[in-house]
Amino acid sequence: MARGKFIVFEGGDGSGKTTFVERLKKEFPDFVYTQDPGGTPLGKQIRDLLMSEKTSGIDVRAELLLFLASRAQMVSEVIRPALESGKTVVSNRFALSSIAYQIYGRGRPELMALYQSVSDVILEGAKPDATILLDVTPEIGIARVHSRPEEPSRFDLEALAFHERVRDGYKKHIAEFGTPFIIDADRPLEEVWQSIQKALQSIL
Repeated sequence: MARGKFIVFEGGDGSGKTTFVERLKKEFPDFVYTQDPGGTPLGKQIRDLLMSEKTSGIDVRAELLLFLASRAQMVSEVIRPALESGKTVVSNRFALSSIAYQIYGRGRPELMALYQSVSDVILEGAKPDATILLDVTPEIGIARVHSRPEEPSRFDLEALAFHERVRDGYKKHIAEFGTPFIIDADRPLEEVWQSIQKALQSIL
């Protein structure tokens, strides 16, 4: 059986990833959908911890390792089995986010070696075929986040400079994660959705 396709949606806070993945679920109900961090019972517990103020003072190395731990479980439990059975997998964030947030956002380039060495072990060949980056201007993205009814995560509350570094990290490393598609997410929702559909047509 042919390996399934692995598609990842990436982007800064407020870029619309979750909104568009939810749309995809309606159009392609047979795909396997997951979220990073999350995707498994263990991953959801790690996600709740990482997004809360309980970890506001966490060491960046510990933060990175928690993301990697959640990802390792998701690859083993969800992604690799689905791909091997020929299913298309769509993930809301994946490995590129760790580079963008923990290495670029946190300003810790020396952690790249740690990230790469652990990733080489945990990904088990589950590398994206394509990454769709919803590229949002940080000012616009953060404004969207704060207009939502739900409480912002501790990442949402980071300074604007943090989000600018995250955006830089995304753009510099996206080509390492399958075929790259960079979509201007500052535009109206329907225009962005049309661009996503075109990208998916070429991937699938």
